[in-house]
Amino acid sequence: MTKHAETRVDKLSGGQRKRASVAMELLTGPSLLILDEPTSGLDPALDRQVMSLMRQLADAGRVVVVVTHSLTYLSYCDQVLLLAPGGKTAYCGPPRSIGQEMGTTDWADIFANAAADPDGVHQAYLSRHPAANKPATAASPPGDLGKPPKTSLLRQVSTVARRQGRLILADRGYFIFLALLPFVLAGLVLSVPGSAGFNVALPDNPNEPGLLLALTNLGASFLGLALTIRDLIGERVIFRREQAVGLSATAYLLAKIITYCGAAIVQSAIMTAVIVIVRGGPTQGAVLLGSANFELWVAVAATACAATVLGLVLSSLATSAEQVMPMLVIATMTQIVFSGGLIPVTGRAGLEQLSFLFPSRWGFAATAATCNLRKLVPVGPQDELWNHDAGTWLFDMGILGLLSLVMAGFVRWRIRLKG
Repeated sequence: MTKHAETRVDKLSGGQRKRASVAMELLTGPSLLILDEPTSGLDPALDRQVMSLMRQLADAGRVVVVVTHSLTYLSYCDQVLLLAPGGKTAYCGPPRSIGQEMGTTDWADIFANAAADPDGVHQAYLSRHPAANKPATAASPPGDLGKPPKTSLLRQVSTVARRQGRLILADRGYFIFLALLPFVLAGLVLSVPGSAGFNVALPDNPNEPGLLLALTNLGASFLGLALTIRDLIGERVIFRREQAVGLSATAYLLAKIITYCGAAIVQSAIMTAVIVIVRGGPTQGAVLLGSANFELWVAVAATACAATVLGLVLSSLATSAEQVMPMLVIATMTQIVFSGGLIPVTGRAGLEQLSFLFPSRWGFAATAATCNLRKLVPVGPQDELWNHDAGTWLFDMGILGLLSLVMAGFVRWRIRLKG
């Protein structure tokens, strides 16, 4: 299978998929391997290949148990267990002795007899093997299975992150959607009427800068949510399986955050660049980073990254893929309401305090501080979080980062190895 290392699973043949599945099981070096119908649906040549592989694994010292209805290559087995209806033993022994004990080597007759009289064939087996009828001795308590093998955290993060990146690139439809999304969102932001951009608002549209910032932050939130909200629920079964054999939940989560935040940063850069090119950048100067355009992008990218973590929170809470879309709608609406850009929350008891829990509130505040929104829209709310100074901007960004850390911690708790 080495030559197919770069091949998508859906491009593999049936036999190759079977071998890939076995290979996944062998990654942890199990001493016991149980396979259910590993040769079903395969042609005789592939059937022989898979059974030959099972034989090689057994010769290497592993216990291999194969459940099968394929009878062609039973000679590869050391022992054959034939069960009659009801789970009654009809035969147990080497393949070469089946004819002698069952009275025929015709499998059609053997199966017909077992189906017609399961009790009879079971009693016949017990009469031939009296020891099989003795009660089993009490089994010794199971020993400690030990902990899963450990791999360094950095190596696990690197492996999962590279795999996640390749998964995104391999899904062409999804990749094209992600590539086009920032352009689409930028176009929606640019639909705000007016020509002032991030300059002092004109009388015919006194809130133009505020609307531009609000929709830009909404776009950043949607970028992050769209990236991750379906991710954990879609991989939950695979993750639990990998976690059981040693994958660190911390490494898994870090790899997800690194990969998706990287994508969100690139997308937010594209969206912000399009908006700035068409409408112009902030005109009041940066408060900390020297370039107002760069500072605006940093705040937008931070909002998008916080939204990716929020998406992971929602994905960890979902119990089915059908719940994802309603969650996305509700999350988007709450980001709109509590950002403070479209619906004023400043000075509104209860609503203002509740808004502090939402990333969009702090992301919008950081961009408003960069653009000096209090000066650009003097008729709007005079929020202290929008002050055009370095201290306010750092405070807004710090709270946004703190919220992201808290949400990441919650996701880590949700995906922990239970029990």
